[in-house]
This record gives sequence, C-alpha cells and structure tokens, in this order.
Amino acid sequence: MIISFMKPRSENILYYNAIANEYNEMVDKDADRMVREKVANKFCSIVKASVVLDFGGGTGLDLEWLTGNNHTVFFCEPSAGMRERAMRSHKDLQHNNVIFLDDSATDFRRWHVQPPFPVKVDAVLSNFAVLNCIPDMELLFRNLAVVVKPGGNIIALVLTKNIKEIWKGHFRSILKSFINREPASILVRYKENQQTVYIYSIKEIIKASRKYFNFYSSELLPASGFTLIHLKRK
Repeated sequence: MIISFMKPRSENILYYNAIANEYNEMVDKDADRMVREKVANKFCSIVKASVVLDFGGGTGLDLEWLTGNNHTVFFCEPSAGMRERAMRSHKDLQHNNVIFLDDSATDFRRWHVQPPFPVKVDAVLSNFAVLNCIPDMELLFRNLAVVVKPGGNIIALVLTKNIKEIWKGHFRSILKSFINREPASILVRYKENQQTVYIYSIKEIIKASRKYFNFYSSELLPASGFTLIHLKRK
C-alpha cells in the first residue's frame, strides 16, 4: 500500500524543490498574509506554550510566531529545498527550540513503525493546504495519532470542495478521479514540474479522522478557498 503513494509524494517534493527559492515571494500578498494571521490567531487561542509539530512547514514562515509564543517546534518538511530555505532563514533558531527533521523522518507513512521524534506533541499545525498534498487521509490521521498526545490539537488550513469552481477549470482531472474512484484531484504546474492537489470535503475529513480524532470545528475563510479546521486527539 505504501508503494502506491510513492509517485505523488516524489512528484510533489520535486515541485516544491523547484519553487523553493521563489515560494516566499509567491505568497507575499495581502490576502495570503491575512489568511496566515487568521491561522496564527486561531492556533494561539487554543494552544499555549507547548511542543508543536509544524507539519509541512515549507520555508518556515510560521516559525517566527510559533517560537515567539514559546512553542518548541518539530519542523517537518519533506522538500529539501523548502526545508533548507527555512533553515537558512531561521538559523538562529536551530539550536534553540526548533528541531528540523531530516528526509527519512519527514515521511509520515512510516511513523507507526518508526516515530520521528522521542516525545508526543501537544499540537499539530498544518498550514496552507498541506493536507491536500496527501492522497490517503485515513493513513495520515492514523499516523498523526502516533505522535499526538491524547487531548492534543490539530489546526489545519485545507482546500475544500466547491464542486462548481473545481469543475470549471479542471473537468478532465476531476472526471478521471471519479472514474478511478480516487480522491478528487487537480494538477498544478510550474515549468516542467507538477503537483497533485487532492480536494476533500469536510465530511471526508471527518470520516477519515474519526477513529483517532474528534472534529471540533470548521471555518470557511471568505474569498480564499480555504477552510480552517480544528481536531482533537481522542
């Protein structure tokens, strides 16, 4: 089963390696900054000084406010290019309260066999549609449950289904997903690289997570295409 996930994982890693040096500039827009601030405010209202997993941390744009709120952070980013930029930008934090996971430890699919760090975290932050890069939500939540304490929180920003908007520009991709009985997905291209983005409904996320997590809330962020969700470990 794990082997079937190798292609989308490696495909997405190559995509993010390709955009790593430009990523910060690509998201340096008023709308993106407002969304990131909304996520930070939500997270800090729920999670106080604790041990946090920054899951899919990208170039580390959330590290400043996470460490500024006295969190110890395990930084999980499978793209070496993105992770290296985060480490360069936040090198003064590496020997303080940020621990950068290496390539092998970032593969969540093996966490039930080999946990990526020796403690369980109090909370998980998964910002800007990281969950939408993953084709199997049930596997994800099963293995996140391995590293999250009972009562621990997940705060995630996800792209959710708006059928009308998705069909408008990605008819062939969505039709193929339905025919193959796979999660609805679209392709995002950058030069010669492409990324597979899986689009889930809130119902699908609840179903995939319910064995290990209680679904607490969801908030659609207007004009952004994102939904901010909160789950808690059983």
